[in-house]
Amino acid sequence: MSRFMKIESGRPVGAASTTKKAGQSAAPGFTVAAEAPAKTTAATSVGGVTALDAILALQTDEPPAQRRARQTKRGRDALDALEKLERGLVMGSAPGALKVELESLQHGGELTGEAGLDAVLLEIDIRLAVEVAKLERGLTRG
Repeated sequence: MSRFMKIESGRPVGAASTTKKAGQSAAPGFTVAAEAPAKTTAATSVGGVTALDAILALQTDEPPAQRRARQTKRGRDALDALEKLERGLVMGSAPGALKVELESLQHGGELTGEAGLDAVLLEIDIRLAVEVAKLERGLTRG
């Protein structure tokens, strides 16, 4: 017995460009609108899927524990970067690459669903934003 089935149509496929006059009915109980729209608009094209869109699409199917672990790691990494910044400022200069690291950590935040963890991560994100702004201001002055 074959796994594939041949499907045949009883009538040929033709163009669906025939129109009915306003008074004619399409089927019993249905009527065609008296006035057709004068102009149709083309759908706007959708740009290519960016890497961020792909990542967000993948994250929607992840378990909450995995998102929580990822955000906890991001929070620890952010605290480590802030500590490096503090050490650099105490020594007299902060490494230039540290600003890029702080900015990347700042943009990776998302809610975990745990109120306490989310509150702590929000405070870390605020501190990151403040320090990045200070570094920006310092660069524009110098």
